[in-house]
Amino acid sequence: MSNPSAFADEEMVRFLAASAPRAIPVRLRKTALRETAPFGAGLFGFMFMLVGLGFAAVFFPTRQIDQWRLERGEAPEVMEVRGRIVSAENTNLSINKVKVRVYRFEFTVPDGRRIEGECYTTGRRWSEGASVTVRYAADDPSMAVARGGRLGKTGWASGFVLLFPVAGALIFAWWVRARRRVVHLLTNGRLGDFFVVSVEPTSVSINKQPQFKITLKRVDAGEGETHTLRWHQPNRLSWINSRKAGGQAVFGLYDPAKPGRIVLPELWMQG
Repeated sequence: MSNPSAFADEEMVRFLAASAPRAIPVRLRKTALRETAPFGAGLFGFMFMLVGLGFAAVFFPTRQIDQWRLERGEAPEVMEVRGRIVSAENTNLSINKVKVRVYRFEFTVPDGRRIEGECYTTGRRWSEGASVTVRYAADDPSMAVARGGRLGKTGWASGFVLLFPVAGALIFAWWVRARRRVVHLLTNGRLGDFFVVSVEPTSVSINKQPQFKITLKRVDAGEGETHTLRWHQPNRLSWINSRKAGGQAVFGLYDPAKPGRIVLPELWMQG
């Protein structure tokens, strides 16, 4: 392996020369975590998830399964009778700037019991005292809806609100995983010498800087065995290009079980 004394940073020399598990220098750890998965990205994902959960709690159509059962069911499971609107008023919810209204209705089942129910519409549909057709579950008359209304404040289309907490959770999960992975590689990765095979632009931009795909080949690797990573900071790309142009090897830490996972600690310590 190349002579570690080629490094100007003695702390880096000691770090790379240490056997696993290594103690990561504070500066290297902070830089690696910041540039691999910045704190702001994790905070954004976590907050997006929390806000999304709030929206989902308000807008998610929790009664949609019961609604489908009543709409698609047939006798004897689902029955129809005439009923009457007892009251009608606005709720505190609006959809596309149109108030959601709540209606309380009553109807009588074959055994003579008078049942009360509640349903919703977006916008005005009925007035107090209006006659309506009520569909109800024969085994549970309390599950009932006036035809043309719905059981929940929102309809099935509002289910899209789940995308927000899911997206936030995915961002946060990526952030946690990326940070754990880079710490694992710095702590336990196997040290190797790598030649820079190519530095190619990709179609991705980060902070208005084009991202590049860096292909590396381990000095002692077999034919065709390469490692790749992506980078976008111009000053560090200049450093990696200078190593490529001079044919100089760079030190990297990689996972022997998953060779595609690799970090170049030297790269993070460039200005």
